[in-house]
Amino acid sequence: MKRNGSSGNLILPESGAGLSAKKRRTEKNEIENRNGRRMGIGAQLKTAFTSPRSFFQQRNTRSLQEDLRFFFAIVAIVSVCFTLAAFLQGFYAGGNESGIAGWHLAGFILLGTVVGLLQGLIGGVIFLLGISLIEHFFLLFVDEDVEFEKTMKSVVYALFPAIPFFWAGVVVNVPLASLLMLICFGLITYYGIRVFHEKSKDRAAFVSLATSLVLLILFRRWIFIPGLPW
Repeated sequence: MKRNGSSGNLILPESGAGLSAKKRRTEKNEIENRNGRRMGIGAQLKTAFTSPRSFFQQRNTRSLQEDLRFFFAIVAIVSVCFTLAAFLQGFYAGGNESGIAGWHLAGFILLGTVVGLLQGLIGGVIFLLGISLIEHFFLLFVDEDVEFEKTMKSVVYALFPAIPFFWAGVVVNVPLASLLMLICFGLITYYGIRVFHEKSKDRAAFVSLATSLVLLILFRRWIFIPGLPW
C-alpha cells in the first residue's frame, strides 16, 4: 500500500486475481505471437479466413515497424511488377517503334522501373497516412483516448488485399473488382478496430462504415468506372 504524495490518498495495490489475469493475458499473447511466427503463409491465410479475430490477435503483438516494413515491401514488389508489365505490354502491342535497342533499351527500362518504384512508394505513404487520418478522425467520435499508431496498424492490414489486386480493377478492368476491394477493406478495418483498439462491435462498425463511405466518395470514379482514377 502506497500513499499518493500530491493528494495524500492511499493507492491500493492490484489484487492477486487482477495480477494473475493480466499475467495470463500477457502469456497468451506471447504464445499466440510465437505460434503466428511459426505458421507458414498458407496457414496464416487460412487463419485469416476461418478465424479473423484470432489472426488479428496474433498480429496485435507485432510492432508497427515490422508491419510497415512488410507493407512497403509489398508496395515495392507490386510497383516494380506493374511497371515492367507496362513496358512489356507496350513492346508486344506496338513494337519497339522508338528504335531503342541494346544497352540503351536496358537503361530505359531500368530508369522507368526506378521511377515506377518511387511513385509506388510515395503513393503508398500518401494513401497510408491519408486513410489513417480519416479513420482516426472517426475513432475520436467514439473514444478520445485512441492511439494513432494502432490506427495506422489497422490501415496497414486493411490495405494489404488492395495492393496486390490493384491490377484487377485498373489493368484488367474486372467488373466490380474495386468495389469488392472496398468491401474487403471495410471488413478488415472492422476486425482491426475490434482487436487493436479493443472497441465494441457497434463502435467498430461505425468507424469502418464511415471510413469506407468517405473512400467511396473520394474514389467513386475509380470504383464504378473501369480504368485509372485520373
